[in-house]
Amino acid sequence: MQDCDVLVVGCGPVGAVLAARLGALGVRTVVVERSTELHPLPRAVAADDEVQDLLARTAPGLLEGAVHDVGVRLLSASRRELGSLRFPPGPSGHPGLALFSQPDLERRLRAHLTGLDGVTVRTGRSLLAWEQDGTGVRARLDDGSTVRASWLVGCDGASSFVRRSAGIAWRGRDLARPWLVVDVAGHVDRPVLSYTCDPARPQVDMPLPGGHRWEWLLGRDEVAPDPLTMLARDVDPAALQVLRAVTYRYGARQAATWQSGRVLLAGDAAHTMPPFAGQGLGAGVRDAWALAAMLAAGDPSGYQRLRAPHVTAMTRLSLVMGAIVETRSPALAAPRDLLLRSAFRAPRVGGWLGRGGPRTSASGVLGTGR
Repeated sequence: MQDCDVLVVGCGPVGAVLAARLGALGVRTVVVERSTELHPLPRAVAADDEVQDLLARTAPGLLEGAVHDVGVRLLSASRRELGSLRFPPGPSGHPGLALFSQPDLERRLRAHLTGLDGVTVRTGRSLLAWEQDGTGVRARLDDGSTVRASWLVGCDGASSFVRRSAGIAWRGRDLARPWLVVDVAGHVDRPVLSYTCDPARPQVDMPLPGGHRWEWLLGRDEVAPDPLTMLARDVDPAALQVLRAVTYRYGARQAATWQSGRVLLAGDAAHTMPPFAGQGLGAGVRDAWALAAMLAAGDPSGYQRLRAPHVTAMTRLSLVMGAIVETRSPALAAPRDLLLRSAFRAPRVGGWLGRGGPRTSASGVLGTGR
């Protein structure tokens, strides 16, 4: 049996940041990750100024090579600009928006963990079962070994085994409309993040380190079209390398509780949101930062109370952004475009929207740092 203070299940970005913070705070930590290899393809791509600050405090250089200070624009079906914005830098001096490579982030996080005293990462291992008592959790892994920990934290994604085995309800809804997501490598002369509000085919595209991402809304039962045909609307696909083309359905959900006795949830295991506000991964990084400090102090009872309001606000913002972009009715798109154009041109409201409007990166978690 291996003894530790915290057992973290899942070594994606959230589990890795949590383990890194716990190690830095002198907390004995074991991380189990069922995969032996890093996921090689981009998934999450956006970090606001506070998330950039948290990652830099975790380990300098984690976002090296990111595309910084990216502007955002909303376009009509005819590609006419409805409004544009640029998120201001935060108090730490980090730009308001950075777009990064998740594989690079995960690789750097794993390398950082290998040099931390008190942190053990066990890849190729899965959690099979666990039981808790008043002082801790006893967990059984798929190799027959056991780990005794004071706390168990599930960072194991939206289909979290930890959440399901704890009997915690998963509230909210999955969004029915699928999106085709295509990542390419190669130079693309499209330096801003664009929401194309075309009722015939809503689209989002953004620059990434070394490439670009496109996302297109599909019909409910539509077979995903050929990515090269879709790309040809904007670029010459022959000059690019398609890294992946996958179809996603997004969800907006929260666990009924993020703590059950000695068991806690973080990241997508605790909450999911659509990607339209670029806050999904950032919410998990904030969870990890706040929870690490509370676990180091021996009392995580205030964890959900601290984190849930910001998660809820950003989920609502993501749903509103999604509703704006996903409008498929031309009859609704016309007044939407008029309203957006007027709002961005209004003297006071336009300035507020141009700085990011209701998006706030100040979540309060930096107050839990040590």
